[in-house]
Amino acid sequence: MKRENYIKIDELLDRFIKEFGLENGLQRTRVFNAWDQVVGLKFSKLTINKFYKDNKLYCSISSSVARDQLFVRRLQIKKQINEILGKEYVAEIVLK
Repeated sequence: MKRENYIKIDELLDRFIKEFGLENGLQRTRVFNAWDQVVGLKFSKLTINKFYKDNKLYCSISSSVARDQLFVRRLQIKKQINEILGKEYVAEIVLK
């Protein structure tokens, strides 16, 4: 017996995500995970707070030395994050 009305799992997941309004949360989580991956474990541990809104990633860094090092590399970090995500999700990185 062959089914005629079937839906691929990726289409079903896309519908579910859109129907329940989960796009923003998933996007934010992907950006945070990409940040951790790009900056590495050392700087990831020093990042005490992350906030993402309007394509801006705000990160609070607990060490001023680490913040300065990340500030110098912020454009490169932004580029790598967007490459990982496959789309321009981060337009600016603000370090506090």
